[in-house]
Amino acid sequence: MSDTAITVIAKIVAKPDKIEEVKQEALALIPTTRAEEGCIDYVLHQHTENSALFCFYENWRSKADLDAHLQKPHL
Repeated sequence: MSDTAITVIAKIVAKPDKIEEVKQEALALIPTTRAEEGCIDYVLHQHTENSALFCFYENWRSKADLDAHLQKPHL
């Protein structure tokens, strides 16, 4: 497999009574993840009309870097 950049779009749908809790937990992941080796960017979006819908837009230098990220304890 080549070492090409990888883009991930991760969708999270919170239960109606957990929207703020999910948002805070997702926001807490950002600084740690951005500091990881190979993280190009890691951005959280919350839908403007459906506040329960969140998406992380992630870019990783390589699949190996993404795989390492997925093994981190904070995930």
